[in-house]
Amino acid sequence: MKRQLWFTVLVLGLSVSPVPPASAADTADAQVPNGTFAQPVAPDNGTAAGHPDWAPDNNTGAVFGKTLAQHPLGYQAATLNWNGAALSLRTRLWGVKAGSGVTLSWDDSPGVYAQCTADQLKDGQTYNVSLVAPGPVQDPVVTTKGTDTVGTANWTTGRAFSFTATEDNPMVSFDSQEKRASLSCGPLITNVTAKQTPAPVDQKITKEQLPGPKAYRGNEPLEPGVAVDDCEGSAANCTFTVDSRYSYRYYGQTRVVGEVYLNCTRNPIVDDRRIEVTEPPYDNLTQYYALKGAPLVPSRSDLSQSRPNLAAQAAAGYAAQGGNAAAVSTSNPLTWSRTSTKSLNPTIQPGEVSWIEVQPARERVVGSFTNSRNKYRLDATFDLPAVALPDRYFQRTGPLTEVELQRCGAARPTAGTPDNGANPDKRLLTLDAPPTWVRTRTLPLSG
Repeated sequence: MKRQLWFTVLVLGLSVSPVPPASAADTADAQVPNGTFAQPVAPDNGTAAGHPDWAPDNNTGAVFGKTLAQHPLGYQAATLNWNGAALSLRTRLWGVKAGSGVTLSWDDSPGVYAQCTADQLKDGQTYNVSLVAPGPVQDPVVTTKGTDTVGTANWTTGRAFSFTATEDNPMVSFDSQEKRASLSCGPLITNVTAKQTPAPVDQKITKEQLPGPKAYRGNEPLEPGVAVDDCEGSAANCTFTVDSRYSYRYYGQTRVVGEVYLNCTRNPIVDDRRIEVTEPPYDNLTQYYALKGAPLVPSRSDLSQSRPNLAAQAAAGYAAQGGNAAAVSTSNPLTWSRTSTKSLNPTIQPGEVSWIEVQPARERVVGSFTNSRNKYRLDATFDLPAVALPDRYFQRTGPLTEVELQRCGAARPTAGTPDNGANPDKRLLTLDAPPTWVRTRTLPLSG
């Protein structure tokens, strides 16, 4: 099913159904592979079967060579009718997150196939452009310019279709509506591009419940475990690319480390403490396997141990994104887990309770693994200790509670005071009697 969210067709700057455009500062390119149908390479005045990176990925469609297509910028073009059939051409807009505003742009022309008839071309040719999404079908129809001469193109540049993405990597579709006479005569499209206004980063997503991974083979969804196994199969199978728009560093929630100390004395106390803090890794791949009931080994979410090749690919892509394309030694590596120790000397005032809290520095890394050999793509998210930010340590103090005050004033049980009347192991040391010539005296102590 396909659902149209909002639709705009722009011709020579005129909007049929205007949508307020995003400002240039807010927009970014979205990936449209093979948007000019440069592959496969067709003879200049001929055709070639297929259209890589578009669905269906088979030979039912065709691209027209540069001379035959007659595009003003010399692009090849795809026909929406071929081999006696009306076609649907679909592609995903990679790197677009759900909630992003998207504007798809392209150029179109009536067909230039030699078997077209003048009647088919004079009023232009029609097709639909839509967002493939669950919901009721609403396919606005686009009509190309007409032409008076068979075999002569008449290009319209800058068509536009705007919508809000309802899923990550949304799919768009071009569907021919030409079903007259020669079914191999259909409209041409090329120069397909996309701009997006990225959805805001949701920093409320906890590291323990990251969004699930998504995988694809070409444009079709794939079970994520298949892509994970493919990347893990060899150290060079996949390339990881960081999406810097949705990756960020942050400080996690503070937590108590070490013991809580009470000062029951009348003087300040300087306490020497050695604090050890361990920050574990989290990722949505490990969580995906755990939810499937097949947790990775070792089970404590350290992907660098359970899937070392995939983890190394992520680390290399992270280093490249930071400007270290060679992935040589760096002061900011991707760190899967970290244990650090710190010596602290907090001062505890009389009548106060004191403890230490740490606010860990962490990093959310969002990106994709790709394998161009088999057209696999795996979108993954990691939440790891950050190296580029220091952890924060806090000494927290406060007055003693009533219970703590009572504890400070309570009698402390101690070992029995040794005396000479007790068992031999608890007696006082025996001293020799004083010399007889030394006068001694006894002084009673009164209360």
